[in-house]
Amino acid sequence: MQGDSAEECAEIQKSKNAEDPLPSMLWGLDPVHGVFAKLYIKDILELKKSCPIPGVFFYKTHPITKVDILGTIVQKREREKSVSFGVDDGTGVISCVCWKKQRALENIKPASFSFGVNLLEQLNKITQLEQQNSQLELGDIVHVRGWLKDYREQREIHSTNVSKIADPVFTAQIARMLELPYLYRNFYDKTSKISTDSTEPNQQGGKILSLQRKIKQFLDQTRVKNFYQQELEAIDSLVCIAQQNQETPCVSRQIHEVFQEAVCALQEEGVIFQKVAGPSKLYLVTDEEKELHNATLRIIQDDSTRPKHVEKGCPFLHIVNCVRHSYSAGVSEAAVQRVLDRLECNSEIVSTMDRHYTAA
Repeated sequence: MQGDSAEECAEIQKSKNAEDPLPSMLWGLDPVHGVFAKLYIKDILELKKSCPIPGVFFYKTHPITKVDILGTIVQKREREKSVSFGVDDGTGVISCVCWKKQRALENIKPASFSFGVNLLEQLNKITQLEQQNSQLELGDIVHVRGWLKDYREQREIHSTNVSKIADPVFTAQIARMLELPYLYRNFYDKTSKISTDSTEPNQQGGKILSLQRKIKQFLDQTRVKNFYQQELEAIDSLVCIAQQNQETPCVSRQIHEVFQEAVCALQEEGVIFQKVAGPSKLYLVTDEEKELHNATLRIIQDDSTRPKHVEKGCPFLHIVNCVRHSYSAGVSEAAVQRVLDRLECNSEIVSTMDRHYTAA
């Protein structure tokens, strides 16, 4: 009996140790969770896996799903549908998987024109030239961004963006060496101060977080371009969340305050913004505001060719100032950053170094 009791205690202790450092409901409150974390490869390989949710890892108390690394290619293996690179930053080597793009030209039937130019041949030449310029070989320095995965017990990065860095005097590598200790000291090594106690203030915070996520989900599903807060307050599924954990019936003022907190949080996150500040309180959805995306892309395309920005690209604050001047003074930095991340995911721009961007 004593042996069974000891085994049960061991199982309980093991399950406690297996719990995530931070409950999944609170991950969105950690700023590290939503960004490409710049970590040493050694630390990436040693990240603790989340027990209930695959694809989520922990550095101390910080949930991490995607990373940003800079290093040298020391291994290369080509498969039918992907290319795998071993990238070394001096602390370790990690495999980065790049999925090959399907060649759309293979499905195009040759078309000859009356003026004697074969368009398909010209497109093939351009494609071949592009592939030659983007060819990565052993010894190349690369900047990789992607999602962390564990495949056959091996940790790897499924790349969303891989760019070759021309760095003859090690400028980018030195900048990364100086940047990482600062990030570790001020962000990664600091314990998350998000409280998990079930006190009433935290219940209120949890309610606002739930409403914030539900609003974001609603915006994604409906693809609305703009809205007023009172329109959200008329949606029953959202109002139900705002009324959770209330011992007494909520009055309209309390519901309005909860919605206001959730909307402010979405503004701080860059999900929404106000083009014109004023009593109308019209909010625009950042992902759906194509005019903002086009304005940002034009700024980077035009300014990254100027001598001042050719080498490093356009600084983030320069882009923000130009967007506010040409589009709207009410655009927040968070909204501009969200647009830049979307443009980079679509391979329309490339981040050359810390918060500098150039046209792809």
